[in-house]
Amino acid sequence: MMHRTRLTATAGAVAALSLTVAACGGGEGSDAGGEVGGEIAYSFWGNPDRGRLVEEVASLFAEEHPGATVDAEVADYLAYIERLTVRAAGGDLACATGTQTTFLSQYAENGVLRPLDDLIESGEIDTSEIPEDVLAAGQVDGEQVMIPTGTFVRVLAYNADLAESAGVSAPGDDMTWAEYADWLRAMRGELPDGVYPGENEGGIMFTLTSWVVGHGEQMFDGDELGFDRELLTEYFEYWIGLAEDEAVIPPAMIPTMEGALELTPMATRQVVAGTRDIPHIYIMEEALAGAGDPEDVAWTSMPSESPDRPANVLGANGISIPTDCDNVATAAAFVDFFANDTDAALAFRSDNGILTNQSAQDALLDDPETPDGVKQNVTILQELTDAGDLATTTYPAGLNTMTNELRRVYSAAAFGEMSVDEAVESFFSAADEALS
Repeated sequence: MMHRTRLTATAGAVAALSLTVAACGGGEGSDAGGEVGGEIAYSFWGNPDRGRLVEEVASLFAEEHPGATVDAEVADYLAYIERLTVRAAGGDLACATGTQTTFLSQYAENGVLRPLDDLIESGEIDTSEIPEDVLAAGQVDGEQVMIPTGTFVRVLAYNADLAESAGVSAPGDDMTWAEYADWLRAMRGELPDGVYPGENEGGIMFTLTSWVVGHGEQMFDGDELGFDRELLTEYFEYWIGLAEDEAVIPPAMIPTMEGALELTPMATRQVVAGTRDIPHIYIMEEALAGAGDPEDVAWTSMPSESPDRPANVLGANGISIPTDCDNVATAAAFVDFFANDTDAALAFRSDNGILTNQSAQDALLDDPETPDGVKQNVTILQELTDAGDLATTTYPAGLNTMTNELRRVYSAAAFGEMSVDEAVESFFSAADEALS
């Protein structure tokens, strides 16, 4: 179900909750440079708590732009994705539509989303405080079709206390994949019973992406994969070999990695290391503490074959404007406000990815009301940004199909139900079909 909250600026007054679904539009100015005013909708995914935070942001926007109305529509992620497809087909997308790098391309390539470059050039949307690597996550075929407002970055997380008890040093931030394997193997036999050095990540698309990027290749090249079969063969053999050496969890435990984050092997003290999005680190620390095991979950950069080749692949959540929006000026003003206004940042508190605006990040760090987890997330992202240790990739239409196929064929290969060569061929065939 999608819920809608209408917020209207009439000398700062805010109207009450409504539960209808609105189409984008109703205001003046159908293109860049128009007058900010009238009614737009902002659709996004999340829970009721996120909906309330958006209400605060929309209320602040309404105060800044008297006469503007924002209808905020929220749904849980899966329902949102399903509804997005239907609304896009019917030309009924909200003028401010929540998008994500994992499904952005399919809408941009079909002409559903409006390029935002002219709005950036005119100053209607300011992107000067968003790092270039992060901004690039919202580009498809060289055009800016999404303004990233929150980012997620995959890094290597590990239980520092368990690693120390196993007698290994903290992993460095310039490890190769072979060195990571050696680090995992060094912990075998040194951990408590039932605890494995690492998670088994051969079937995870984000880990494969870091592997490909760290080997100097690109994940996708137009309408085909950007790497060859040999690289995927090495990837599968890498993880299967670690499992055979008991340096990662066995294939039978792989499903435990797919549940709620608090129930995954690392969060339940069954594993020392695995890749995680930055916000997951604090969540796992809280889960361990809640279970009576208050331990430090540290992080380092993803392995790469060259220290000059970052493999910490970032993704982004953000806002796009559809091509059929009839109030572009107000939509652009709202996108600009959401991405840049400090009060909006303090109200939203990085609830959907780590805030991308660098000045707003500093404001969050300075605010005593900002939760500790948010501050930790922002600090880690700033360290990676300052070090230039981020990698950006674009995900094409068909990603979901390929993600499911990677999980399926790797599991089959890990259980010996098909050979690695057969698994590789099956994945490439599925990818060719999904990308065509």
